[in-house]
Amino acid sequence: MYNFKDYLARLSENSGVEFKLSLDDNTILFNSIISVDGALLLEKELWLGAQKAKLAISKSFEMCIPLLKYSIETKYREIFSMREQLVINMLEGKGVSSESLYNALPFLSNRCTLFLISLNKNRYDALNVIKESYDDENIISMIYKDHIVILGNFEDELEHANSMKDSILSDIYTKCYISYSSFSGGADDIKNAFNDASLYITLSKKYDLKETVHDSDKLILEKVIYNINDNMKEELFAKFKDKFSKFDSEIISTIEEFANCGLNISEAAKKLYIHRNTLIYRLDKIYKDSGYDIRNFKEASIFIIAFFIWKERRA
Repeated sequence: MYNFKDYLARLSENSGVEFKLSLDDNTILFNSIISVDGALLLEKELWLGAQKAKLAISKSFEMCIPLLKYSIETKYREIFSMREQLVINMLEGKGVSSESLYNALPFLSNRCTLFLISLNKNRYDALNVIKESYDDENIISMIYKDHIVILGNFEDELEHANSMKDSILSDIYTKCYISYSSFSGGADDIKNAFNDASLYITLSKKYDLKETVHDSDKLILEKVIYNINDNMKEELFAKFKDKFSKFDSEIISTIEEFANCGLNISEAAKKLYIHRNTLIYRLDKIYKDSGYDIRNFKEASIFIIAFFIWKERRA
């Protein structure tokens, strides 16, 4: 039921019609055209839910286009149900009454969690992985814009997020970013949870964080830095850019891990797989080259904020 690509393959095989289906951004969802000159292809616009798509087909099958278009659009609506369209309406701030909301999605009356998954490719394959793992009427999983959205009642959010990441990595070998935000309430709360989760992914990418699973508790510092005004950012960047640019990858990793471990030398040395004395030597080198002793909380605070701004501007 959930595998849209399998349906497209069966449709092409059973009808004997070769075609290509792609999204408006040229992401190819399916292609059974083997060897047809591009000049001999026709293109027809169609809609997959709220997403515009293109159907390419050989001119020799021109008469099949209306039926093919109808079959694909109908099947998509069947697979990606109207409940998902209701979620899209909420995410886009369109008016949704509480009655229609709770009639269609009764699980929203309890505390819910919205997960957001970002991948550079293979979104539909990743969506199928999620749907196979969470085949439950009280969980919605769908593609919205550039993300996979999962909405439902979850006990241990972090455990589920890590499980999703591991499943995607093992099944389709694609790195992904996952964030989540919990809420209780109606349409506005869902939209706010989506915006929060979107921000967490933006921060993770902007600051090139090693960890790829995030919630609001983990990214408070990054959120504060992200909202520093541009003049202050420019001042700190100008002051530190030459210092940071001279650091090699080993020192950069040391700064990141030392900050992640809360300036704890023993823990950071363990995470870096180095001896404590080796870490102390590196910290001394950072002090010598930058003038900042990041074992000192106040100096570390300024240094780490400037470091994140440098990473942001460098990206």
